[in-house]
Amino acid sequence: MFSFFARRFNPLTDIPHLVGRVALVTGTNSGMGYQTALQLASHGAKVWLTTRSEGKALDTVRRMEEADQSLKGSGRLNWFVLELNSVAGTKAAAERFLKKEERLDILVNNAAQLPSDYKLTSEGLSEVFAADYVSPFVLTTTLLPLLEKTARLPGSDVRVVTVASSQHSTAPATTKFETSADFRDFAGPESTMNSNVQRRDRYAQAKLADILFARELQKRWDVAGVPAVSVSLHPGDVATEGLERMIRTFGAGLLWPLVAPFFRSALQGATTALFAATSPEMLKDKEKFKGQYLVPWGQVAEPSELARREELGEALWTLSERVVKEILEKGKVE
Repeated sequence: MFSFFARRFNPLTDIPHLVGRVALVTGTNSGMGYQTALQLASHGAKVWLTTRSEGKALDTVRRMEEADQSLKGSGRLNWFVLELNSVAGTKAAAERFLKKEERLDILVNNAAQLPSDYKLTSEGLSEVFAADYVSPFVLTTTLLPLLEKTARLPGSDVRVVTVASSQHSTAPATTKFETSADFRDFAGPESTMNSNVQRRDRYAQAKLADILFARELQKRWDVAGVPAVSVSLHPGDVATEGLERMIRTFGAGLLWPLVAPFFRSALQGATTALFAATSPEMLKDKEKFKGQYLVPWGQVAEPSELARREELGEALWTLSERVVKEILEKGKVE
């Protein structure tokens, strides 16, 4: 299955031994998140899975143990519930995690909501922007003390991997991050907010934010002298359950059996994230990869012009901190 890119990185054979390392992967119930977590655990890491319910978590653990018998009773599969539509819930979950672990070597922000109809969360954010960017921002920044503590340990190799998308390049040129209203943008006229174009563009804005965040995190780490790596990536076009649901939502369900064979499998889709999280190549050449945007199968690529604007990344981080603070204090952002 991997013959056509095995010379670059084959996750089945090229992930090094990860015994002693702790990883956290979001969105592990299916698709790329499931494969990412499974491969990390199969190669020795203690992995924390996040799903939206206890039932899904237990089902995920069961399926992983069936896929790799060595995981049964190993203590390498752990879980907690994480609902990324809630900033306050994400903050609380991250704080609970901090009480459970003394180190964190790998964080993979994988969970995402695909393009969908416009919804506003109870906290005053666009649902897709909350799930795909704001809550991952909260999770990561809450875990920063543990990540940075681990990064300063002898022989450490701390990496934060944020799964973005090539769709970030379709974000409107007018995209800005100046006020809280920009976190609930319709991406066009309110009258057509559920058109396919505006659903796509809202998703693109969130994925643009992911890339800007990953770059800004690396910049801040470099200034502070933290020896850790933050990258974002496009996993490729992957035949996940979420993609199938989205295509059916767009009214093209009858075409799915015809187009599915042209997409990558979930394991192939997880390959670039696994490269970013574990590849010895990245450890040997940190300066090449730090803050970069990767495409299959671990190649450094140039993101859109908006994604390269350093001042936009700074503005996004500042606004994110303000919005999160207001939500945590008042329950909602105005």
